[in-house]
Amino acid sequence: MKKIIEKWVHIPGLHCGSVALRDVITYWGYNLSESMCFGLGGGLGFFYTKGEDMSPTKIIHLRGPEMEPNFFSLVDKPISWKYEPDDDKAFEMAKEWINEDVPILIQTDIFYLNYYKSSTHFPGHVVSVWGYDDQTEMVFLADTGFEGLKPVPYENFKKGRSSKAMPFPLDNNWFEVNLKKPIPSLDELIPEAILRNAKSMIKGARSLRGESGVKMIKHWAEDLPSWADAPDWKWCARFAYQVIEKRGTGGGGFRWLYRDFLKEGEKITPALKGYKFSDYMNLMGNKWSEMSMLLKKISDNEKDDHLFKKASTMAKEIGELEEGFYNKVVKILG
Repeated sequence: MKKIIEKWVHIPGLHCGSVALRDVITYWGYNLSESMCFGLGGGLGFFYTKGEDMSPTKIIHLRGPEMEPNFFSLVDKPISWKYEPDDDKAFEMAKEWINEDVPILIQTDIFYLNYYKSSTHFPGHVVSVWGYDDQTEMVFLADTGFEGLKPVPYENFKKGRSSKAMPFPLDNNWFEVNLKKPIPSLDELIPEAILRNAKSMIKGARSLRGESGVKMIKHWAEDLPSWADAPDWKWCARFAYQVIEKRGTGGGGFRWLYRDFLKEGEKITPALKGYKFSDYMNLMGNKWSEMSMLLKKISDNEKDDHLFKKASTMAKEIGELEEGFYNKVVKILG
């Protein structure tokens, strides 16, 4: 059997999760920008993970946890990622929803997506699923900046969804997108989403990836000088540069993507404009971009303890800047 949802949607963009959200929301008749989807989902975060079984052994990640289910919990109903340990059963469940013309979101590892040709595992990558073909044994995905639907062999599809690569092993993480009620007014949703994200950064938010928040930025800043002693220090620095400036962030560690959400929000909810949240977020993006260039410089040269200490100082400044922003948001909107 072959089935592709007839009115599938894919609008290429910057970040996997926010592109997937925009695609499925557009399918259900709502015209939201990628940055709006990112902001409503609470896209800002910061994780720091260390482990000898990882590559690199020290990893940062600057996107918020649970952004995709958070989006739908705000606009429709409480929802969370679903898990299915049996690969074949998970696959059949996906096909059942496609047969009902309901797209699903999944998390996968780009290492198994043939069109990336990646030699590096990167689990947690979000795509939307729109079809399958039993004869060719292909699943059809919509993925970030790629045009159209990308065919992926059944075997790769299953392996990617159940990848155990650290620091984010997967267990066929998924949920269907079947809206049951109209999305409320953005004028109401935007301030609530901004406040939620700020509170999660101040208080900390836990997920399968670990803990996200300002506290983790400060922990990373304190730990950065020790990166010089890591056997893979060059790869640690290079990967950190990539996850800040490249790898679907839109630059500035996702802060510029969130800035665009704030700018759009200031037009929809004029009361926000006087707080200059978008200006502050632009500054944060600039600082993260500067940090990424320093990390790139570290990876391009011989080991220099001084540069790691400089990166530590810069990270501390970023942590203070971020904490100041979130406290300002809570004070104004809380």
